[in-house]
Formats: sequence, C-alpha cells, structure tokens
Amino acid sequence: MKQESLGFSPFELLYGRTVRGPMAILRELWTKEEPNNEVRTTYQYVLDLRNRLEETCQLVEDSLGKASSKAKKHFDTKARMREMQAGDKALVLLPTAESKLLMQWKG
Repeated sequence: MKQESLGFSPFELLYGRTVRGPMAILRELWTKEEPNNEVRTTYQYVLDLRNRLEETCQLVEDSLGKASSKAKKHFDTKARMREMQAGDKALVLLPTAESKLLMQWKG
C-alpha cells in the first residue's frame, strides 16, 4: 500500500519494483500477457536496480519534505510562543519509576 508521506509502498522502496500479487499473476495467465523476458546480465540488472532505487530515494526525499512542511504548517496553526523565567512553576511529563512506558505529570 502506498504510504502518504513517502509516495511509495515500503515494498517498492525495499525491492525496487512493484508487487506482483496473486491477482496480477492470474490476470497475466488469463490474458496470456507475459512480462518482457529480456536476457540481461546480472551486472546490468544490478546497475538498473541501483539507478531505479536512487531515483526512488530522490522522489521519497522530495515527498517527505512536502509532508514535513504540511505537518509543520498544521502544528503551527495552534502553537503559540511561551516564555518562561527562572523560578516559574511548570509541569513536566516524565516516565514513572515502575515503567518507562507510563508517563506522569510532575512539578
């Protein structure tokens, strides 16, 4: 499934190709479509895969930048600047002694 912030599915980023699921394979069998069976050397395959992954990584960086700026804009709509002086009282959210996963306000 395509991830919104990345623009690609994790499978595509890991393997450099789209998933051929059972339905795609059945469609190929029923319609007699066969993937292009070019004979390539292992070296050429690795070079092509590397180039494809580099292009994909560049697209992902651009997509993450857009998603990050969108998230920042959304956060900044309700955020406000707070100034604290030495001696001001404040609450701090800290983990409890029993569990690192449980948090408690202290202060």
